[in-house]
Amino acid sequence: MNTQAPSARFAFAADARRGVPAPEWTPGAAVSLALAAAVTALPVVAHLAGQPLGLATCAVLALMVAVFAAPALPTALIFSYLFQNLVVALISPQIANLDQFNAIRAYNFVLTAVAWTAVVAPYWSARLSFARPLRILMDVSTAALVLIGLYFLLGFKANPGAALVYLRNIATPFLLFQIFLLVAYRHRVALTASLIAIALACLVYGYLEILDHDHLFGAINGDTYMHWRTRQDYDAGVYLKEMYETGRVMRSHMDALVVDFLNTPLLRDLGWQFYRLVGPSFHSISYAYVLAFFSVTLFALRHCWYALLALPVLLVIGSKGALVFTVLVIGATVVLLRLRGWTPLWIFGALLVLYAAAGIVTGIRTADYHVIGFIGGLKGFLANPIGRGIGVGGNLSIVMATRLDWSRSQSLGHTVVAVESAVGVLLYQMGVFGAVVLAVFGWIAAKLWRLYLDTGNRACAAVALSVLVVGVNGIFQEEALFAPLAMGMVLALAGLLLGRGCRAPPRTPTP
Repeated sequence: MNTQAPSARFAFAADARRGVPAPEWTPGAAVSLALAAAVTALPVVAHLAGQPLGLATCAVLALMVAVFAAPALPTALIFSYLFQNLVVALISPQIANLDQFNAIRAYNFVLTAVAWTAVVAPYWSARLSFARPLRILMDVSTAALVLIGLYFLLGFKANPGAALVYLRNIATPFLLFQIFLLVAYRHRVALTASLIAIALACLVYGYLEILDHDHLFGAINGDTYMHWRTRQDYDAGVYLKEMYETGRVMRSHMDALVVDFLNTPLLRDLGWQFYRLVGPSFHSISYAYVLAFFSVTLFALRHCWYALLALPVLLVIGSKGALVFTVLVIGATVVLLRLRGWTPLWIFGALLVLYAAAGIVTGIRTADYHVIGFIGGLKGFLANPIGRGIGVGGNLSIVMATRLDWSRSQSLGHTVVAVESAVGVLLYQMGVFGAVVLAVFGWIAAKLWRLYLDTGNRACAAVALSVLVVGVNGIFQEEALFAPLAMGMVLALAGLLLGRGCRAPPRTPTP
């Protein structure tokens, strides 16, 4: 372990404790989980009586937790993003139309936005009372949010609906980062017990889905939820377009969820096909990333058993990005952390460059749509380095899914717009300022590594490596950067660790 003296960047004097009031009450794990369940479920149920009541319920509960039980807020946000759609599934037979279905799934973002406002407003009203390293973290992440906001205004003129969707997905990781950062700085947050409980519930759900999908979905109205989720694609003609292009007929959501092992044509000859688990979030890739997040985090906290139990579920889901995330970070935590200083981070960075290069070369050879989507984004960036605005391009817009000619794109080796690649979409939409947003991820990873060197806390190193891996995975997946359960959770934990690091001077690591 590093024996150097603590860096001055995290060595604070007495002013580091100003603006850090000692909380009068710190909720335990059971209370935090109960509050999390309440703020997740009650707005969804209230929405059935009318959207205004649902929004009011969500806003009031978010403010109450943020003001009176702030140490429980991290648990509430993690719980909400993971289990809100399970609550929606339970009440899905009462949903009247697709618009109501889409609106009712937005409450976790409403919870995030209201909580962020409640937590960040006091910071800006007394900014100078906070430690300088924390102010730097807030300034840089706020600059990223300002850039995102400006490009949202630009894109809103062209495609308001897509701009709103992408604003939510691009901004959410930074909102979570700032919430966790400030809460951890001002309060003593005990998250481990709650995190283990949530992680176990998430894993048990996956095994239930593997062993008895039909009974599980019957009990939670999962089929009704999936009907609503796929209805938009069906109405827009996405499935019909796929039938004409590939001959594959989609009769129900179950057909859409059957994939080859690891969802790659390279292993298609094995003949192994799986029903792709959707988890309590009802989104396969998000579910895979949150399992990877829990595996890496708990491994860093010396709970190695979780990664072993989660591996079979990850293999069934077949998300290569989540598997790479898990294997690389845990492997680096075991092997590279034996080295000192910044050397492990540089070695890991070199491995990621090789991984990205290999993925791109393989994707070009196999005409993988993630890679040709990334190349389309790169070409669009070179054609217009200033950017086009958030929401212009990207596969989260249903319009793009029906207009793209994948056969022609595969023959050309690129798409006409950025799709299926978060990095490609950021560069296409925000130009050079998209690269700035990506650079902020790297800067946060470097701050975490600096904190690891100062404290010897393995969790800081693991999360620093996680930020880098998920960032590189953004080349091959939109979900890696834009799904709250992927980069959102990683940056949330990064904020928690950095907030704690800013709270008090670090100790000198034990040799």
